[in-house]
Parts: sequence; C-alpha cells; structure tokens
Amino acid sequence: MYCLIKEWPNKMATLMTEDGVVLWTFSDIEEARKVWQDWCSLQNNRIADQIEYLGKSGLSEQNIP
Repeated sequence: MYCLIKEWPNKMATLMTEDGVVLWTFSDIEEARKVWQDWCSLQNNRIADQIEYLGKSGLSEQNIP
C-alpha cells in the first residue's frame, strides 16, 4: 500500500491513500508516521511501506523512511 501524509497549516497531519481517501487525521506528523509504521509492523511487512510527505503547501514531497 502506498500512502501520503498531508501536513496542514495548524500542524495537524492526515494519513491518506494515494487516490485521496482519508484514513485518519492526527495531531501532528510524528503521530501519523508512528501509526503508519505500527500498522506496517502488524502486517508483517507484507505491504510496501512507502509513504510520502506533502508539506503545508502540498507542493513539497519527500520520502519518509
């Protein structure tokens, strides 16, 4: 599964699928990243743990390990 984390101006972060389905919104980006990593661990790494970070502008993207 491939997901994105969108950070909002108020520092909240939304975890969503690449086609825009919102999975959950968190209080900050670190919490969103932790939940994603925990979920991947529960899946025994059977999924691709690829995720991208979309900054406040939505224009800057980078891979998150």
